[in-house]
Amino acid sequence: MATQIFNNDSKPYLSVFRGRKAARRSKPPKGITIKKPNILLQSATNDVAFKKPRVCYGKDAFPDCVSVDEYKSLGKISSGSYGVVYKVEHKRTGEIMAMKEEFNGLSPSTRAEIDILKSLAGHPCIVRFEEVAVDEYDGVYVVMEYMETDLRRYMSLKGDHDHGLAISQVKKLMKQLIQGVEFLHRNKVLHRDLKPANVLVSKGGQLKICDFGLSIRVEDEDEEEECKVGRCGESEEDQLHEMYCILGHPSAKKNVESSICGANLMLSGDGFDLLKGLLCYDPVKRMTAGMALNHAWFEDEITSGFC
Repeated sequence: MATQIFNNDSKPYLSVFRGRKAARRSKPPKGITIKKPNILLQSATNDVAFKKPRVCYGKDAFPDCVSVDEYKSLGKISSGSYGVVYKVEHKRTGEIMAMKEEFNGLSPSTRAEIDILKSLAGHPCIVRFEEVAVDEYDGVYVVMEYMETDLRRYMSLKGDHDHGLAISQVKKLMKQLIQGVEFLHRNKVLHRDLKPANVLVSKGGQLKICDFGLSIRVEDEDEEEECKVGRCGESEEDQLHEMYCILGHPSAKKNVESSICGANLMLSGDGFDLLKGLLCYDPVKRMTAGMALNHAWFEDEITSGFC
């Protein structure tokens, strides 16, 4: 997930993180047992497997919702475990939007996602919620603002093949991302699925966090249990395993600084200090988003030279 960053001599170095595939191939630390979830697949000949479960009627739950027929599909943007995102055009206004079809209908996680999006309205680093649309079969669609690409594609398209993204670009993207996370945490929202594919970027380099399907409000324990449908790993143990593969086990002599020593060659002293603070295992010692925004690494001028 890390893009290549280079030092002042513009010499290439390998990415800091080995990524999920390498983590999965490695053995778990001693004393750690990885539990793999049991997944039961229905036969492809069973028509029931292809029917979308509907929890309740969208029109009853959202009286102010609109018909999906008010939008024209311009093609699929992306798809995941919980829905498909389409690029759409409003037939009356001609405005371009993004529309997410919720596979599980109006499930508790969908309700939570819509409520969180509504409550976070107005922040420049959070994707803007527009409205809820439904179809004649009680399908639920979340309409949001449209952004040209996501951070994963942006890094591959905008980064120089030989030199990667410029440090000034990295700083501008990182500052916006941390601003969005700080706003989420200030409003007691945990995203729980932050990754480049869930971070949108415009052509001008404006960044917005999206996909709140796994998000929770920390003060609501009942909602947390209801929406606990997974994290970035296949299970909590699997997620910890992937962290251990990158940063080492907390009980081992290997610490965060030695695990990410390659970044010391790519970043300035301030940049490396920020990275260490964000990756600290101990939550008491770990740098908060608010602290990160005031870090010395961001004191240098950040260029707006995106294209």
